[in-house]
Amino acid sequence: MLSPRLVRQTGLEVTVKLRKVFGALLALGALEGCSKIPGSCEQDESCGQNQFCHPEVKQCFDSRYTGLNILTPAENTILGGSSVTVRARLDVNPEARPVYPSQLNFTVTRTSDGTSTELPLQGSENGTYSAVWTPAAEGEFIIRATSPEAGGLSTSVRVTVDLTAPALAVLIPEAQPSAPANGFTYTDPKDSSAWRRDQTVTIRVESEAPDLVPTSLNLVVRGHKGGTDVTDLVLTPVTPCNGKTYCGTVDVPLWRPALPDFRGNFLVEVTASDPAGNVRQASGSIPVTRWKWAFDGASGAIQTTPAIGDKGTIYFGTSNTNGKVFALEPNGTKKWEKQLGPVLGSPAVGKSPDGTERVYVAPNSGELATVYALDANGTPISSCPLPGGALGPVTSALAITQHYIKEENVTVETAISNHNLYESGIIAFRPDLTSGRRCSGLSTASTEPQGASLIIKGNEVFFSNPGDYTVQNYRFDPQVGWNSINTFRSINIGAPISGLGVAEGGYVVGAGGLRSPGGEVKGGIMSLFLSPSGTRTWQYPRDTTGSEPVRNLVIGAGNVVIFGRDLPEGAAELTALNLLATSDEAALRATAPDAGSFPGAPVLGASGILYTASFTGPEAGVGEVAAWSANDLKLSWKLSDSVGRAEASPSLDCTRTPDGTPASTPHGVLYVPSLDGRLYAFVVDSSGLDTSAPWPKYQHDARNTGNPETPITNCR
Repeated sequence: MLSPRLVRQTGLEVTVKLRKVFGALLALGALEGCSKIPGSCEQDESCGQNQFCHPEVKQCFDSRYTGLNILTPAENTILGGSSVTVRARLDVNPEARPVYPSQLNFTVTRTSDGTSTELPLQGSENGTYSAVWTPAAEGEFIIRATSPEAGGLSTSVRVTVDLTAPALAVLIPEAQPSAPANGFTYTDPKDSSAWRRDQTVTIRVESEAPDLVPTSLNLVVRGHKGGTDVTDLVLTPVTPCNGKTYCGTVDVPLWRPALPDFRGNFLVEVTASDPAGNVRQASGSIPVTRWKWAFDGASGAIQTTPAIGDKGTIYFGTSNTNGKVFALEPNGTKKWEKQLGPVLGSPAVGKSPDGTERVYVAPNSGELATVYALDANGTPISSCPLPGGALGPVTSALAITQHYIKEENVTVETAISNHNLYESGIIAFRPDLTSGRRCSGLSTASTEPQGASLIIKGNEVFFSNPGDYTVQNYRFDPQVGWNSINTFRSINIGAPISGLGVAEGGYVVGAGGLRSPGGEVKGGIMSLFLSPSGTRTWQYPRDTTGSEPVRNLVIGAGNVVIFGRDLPEGAAELTALNLLATSDEAALRATAPDAGSFPGAPVLGASGILYTASFTGPEAGVGEVAAWSANDLKLSWKLSDSVGRAEASPSLDCTRTPDGTPASTPHGVLYVPSLDGRLYAFVVDSSGLDTSAPWPKYQHDARNTGNPETPITNCR
């Protein structure tokens, strides 16, 4: 009788050989008299441990399981501190039924000291077993999987645990503002270490970790007070690295993160990882300010609005007896100065016949004034009045247009102003003429308020008449000179008009007010519509009595009029109105209470931002500068220190390259004139004036021409 147990063989080879053996035995009759072949079976239970019953030949065979393998982690894997799933698979002989043991043992042994930890089985399915290991220490470890029920099959992998994230250092250089020079100061008086909002800072990141993965580096610049972050900046590897294993730099444009304040801090966060997945974060802070520079001309208060030329040159005058006209470069250097006397009316920038820049300014000397045309170097090229003539003090703005002069059959640039003397009125200055028309005028017996606006629209001029609290309108006729437009009738709001603007649709809008010695106050807004068919008038509020004086205004897109109130102390509201509303309730679009005191006009900047400069502030002698949402007058930020009181309106320009070309950046510069004699330059988040607004600033445009036909901005 045959009783041997067949040796271990697997797969198709075993089946083929078995069939040959049993076939031969049967043919020889060797199995005669045997009722059962030794080792035969019907099912697995009839076989010994770890054996299986072959389903075709009904014979027991050894080795149900052909192997045990650890699937994860792989050999020589570097692991971090995170939990890792250990997975092992028990392979079954293809000829056997897939019956798997219920248990598989996992152990982790530290090679340095032999410390061993058993991992509880977490799950098993179809011969795949898993456990979870959370490394608690660094070093080399052996992970072993053993199956006692599968004949003691065992396998292992060797891994390394690294729990230390790569070290990082974020290096932010200190700001290096220029030293004070020639009347300029460049350091924020409240934060001497701050970088300017319009600068770019180069940040350096270093690491001594040999296992840092450079591609894992990620940098984020956090906006101030939860504002918009910058996430698309990429570090660039650099050499030399001073013995470090990694060095990289990145340029951070400080105008990109959100800065909902005048000063703030941007947090720079850098993260990096190693092959084990350990993550390190390092950070640094960049102090940022909107302060650009301040210039002190040491020649009296600045009571005029700066005019800005093609290349960003800033022109303004000062008001003491030795008053001067200054030209400053936008980078904070002085181009020239000219001592001509007190300047109380805002200058305007025009063009000479050869296209070079020309500056019109009207300094006063006692009760007399002279209107000058200065070339780009500050040299007077002509003046008005003519010899023997006299002009009274000029305290209002200058406006610029083109007039056709019949006597010389030429169209020339004309500067219009209003002077106050015994026979006050309009003065028209044409420096390119040689005839009597070079300096001519019209007596109107009007006395202009300080800082009053002047509009020139084609051949028509609009200015206030403080005598009857209305606006006058005259037209220049090349044949006969100036003529009053009799069809024009403005509203008498019971107070002198000082601010003027032109709205969409031909509306002339005025702002005015008074404060009587007895304490009575009046102030408001009026408008009228010029058309061939007549006039349309409008007034806000309907009753101006008791309303604080309004000195100036701006007009935004959709004919939204924005203005503040003029207070000797304290703060009043800032108001936005819909010009065409039929009632006070419908007219009121938005208001900001306690916004400040505003003798000057606000400025409407690009990106929907409104800027104001206040006469009053938190303490005596200090003003305030603020930025608001032009849509709803929500405050964005306010500077309540380090700036003097403002009586005149601010100006706004784009950022400039060194040669004066407008820069392609989303920020610009706000120029604030002050009664402390300083002109302040602040970096703001508007790239120039709002070109969609019909009248975004005092005297309409960057040049102060008071002419709606002049491009609003010199920026592109």
